Amino acid sequence: MCSRSSEHDREAPGPEGIEVKRGEYTKMGVYDFVRRDIERFFAHPEEAIVSPELFKSKDLKPPPEFVRNVWGSAAGVGSGDFHIYRGIRRREYARLEEIEKSAEEVISPFFSMVINIFHKERLNEEFQEKQRELDELAESKTAKRRMKRQKKKLKRLNKKEQLKTTDSNVKEGAGSAKESP
Repeated sequence: MCSRSSEHDREAPGPEGIEVKRGEYTKMGVYDFVRRDIERFFAHPEEAIVSPELFKSKDLKPPPEFVRNVWGSAAGVGSGDFHIYRGIRRREYARLEEIEKSAEEVISPFFSMVINIFHKERLNEEFQEKQRELDELAESKTAKRRMKRQKKKLKRLNKKEQLKTTDSNVKEGAGSAKESP
């Protein structure tokens, strides 16, 4: 970027402190432009600083009331009419987009709050449902394992009982066998 010192500016240091004379060009970067502006602001602190609005909303033209030249699909349409049509379409789409943006700015905070509430409720319900399913699954597995343990325990107890009864039968049988000879 090049900047030409105007006659209204005093001789001010240019980039890297080089003195710039009136009417000379000097290469300035963004940093140099910002530094120059800051120096100007500090030179007159009593003056108000006016900064342009960066994101100023554009005022769009209202849509046309009616289109005088209605184009058909092919008949009688010149080669330049496409560009006219494209420009009209582009302006209309830009106008509609601006209307939607302004409506979103007004309505968006309320709807986002409502949507967040419904989203949280839906997520909470899904979580509760999943928890119920997992609890039921865990309960069924626990019940199945409990039954298996109880069966095993009953088998073990029955086996002990059978051993006791067979041992007592063997002892009784052995005792009666000793008495008979």
